[in-house]
Amino acid sequence: MSKATEKPAVVEAQPPIPSPLPWQASQWQRLGAQWTAGRCPHALLVSGQAGLGKRRFADAFAALLLCDQPRHGLACGECRGCNLRVAGTHPDFIRVVPEKEGGPLKVEQVRELGEFVGRTSAREGVRVVWLAPAEAMNINAANALLKNLEEPSASVIFLLITDNPSGLLPTIRSRCQTIAFPVPPHQSALRWLSDSGVEGDMASSALALAGGAPLLAVSLMEPEAKEIRDQFLADLTALTRGDENPVTLAGRWESPGEGADLNMLLQFWQSWVGQMLKARTTDQAVDTPIMALLQRLPGTGPESQRPLFGFYDQLLKARGLVTGNSNPNKRLLMEELLIRWSALFR
Repeated sequence: MSKATEKPAVVEAQPPIPSPLPWQASQWQRLGAQWTAGRCPHALLVSGQAGLGKRRFADAFAALLLCDQPRHGLACGECRGCNLRVAGTHPDFIRVVPEKEGGPLKVEQVRELGEFVGRTSAREGVRVVWLAPAEAMNINAANALLKNLEEPSASVIFLLITDNPSGLLPTIRSRCQTIAFPVPPHQSALRWLSDSGVEGDMASSALALAGGAPLLAVSLMEPEAKEIRDQFLADLTALTRGDENPVTLAGRWESPGEGADLNMLLQFWQSWVGQMLKARTTDQAVDTPIMALLQRLPGTGPESQRPLFGFYDQLLKARGLVTGNSNPNKRLLMEELLIRWSALFR
């Protein structure tokens, strides 16, 4: 199986001993209590938007399950089980990830789980299947996984990680206990960002762009991500002036390159439109580039907001298509959005 990799826009640094993040405390305590009481489900769906630390949570729980002598509810980091896991040679642990970044999880990869699930534990403990992103499974792969979930072995625990649970078959979701991660409270996220070296207005701005997800906010401060974001906003602004062509821009941005993906661009766009709506309805101050866009928007009053609300909904639908299993034509998707965006300012 392939080694797990993170999306380029969301970096989840791992501590020496894997542990949950501060805003994951209640989920960790509840799951730990189930494990201690011998009532841990055979399949867990770790769910929430990108940048909330789901993979880190799953890594921490896998480490706990495979540890020979846990301490204070965490893996010890020193025993034979922990050393094997860190070395990537633990016989009772397997990761299933796409062969290529952003690619699908193939049926052949999932079928390989049959041998792992069917044999006995090499170390007389549990066996752990770590699979992400779960929504990357095509229909054949999902059906292959379903067979394993329908006839679970008593000593196998599946950890499925997803940014988009609606992209999974309902039959898979129904066989998992969902561990849901909402966006943490704003002040809690800001405190964590401050501890990570992102403070003040920069932290607030990054958190807004990240949809409240702290780990994503940190990664958005990286120079490559900031350069892509600034250029995308500049191109959207040029389009409102008639200085760019939507078809040309669609070709430029359907594949943003390293440091971002199309869903990330749509999230930026959604955040900017959300700021425009708040400024129009509440007189809330916004960054200068967003205010410049707002000033170009024709009309005043509630009627002028309706097209912007409609476009915001269109961005939400587009993100659902991009993150789901529909595999849309990205060029056409961007063309449609950019044409509609341009029309808002005419």
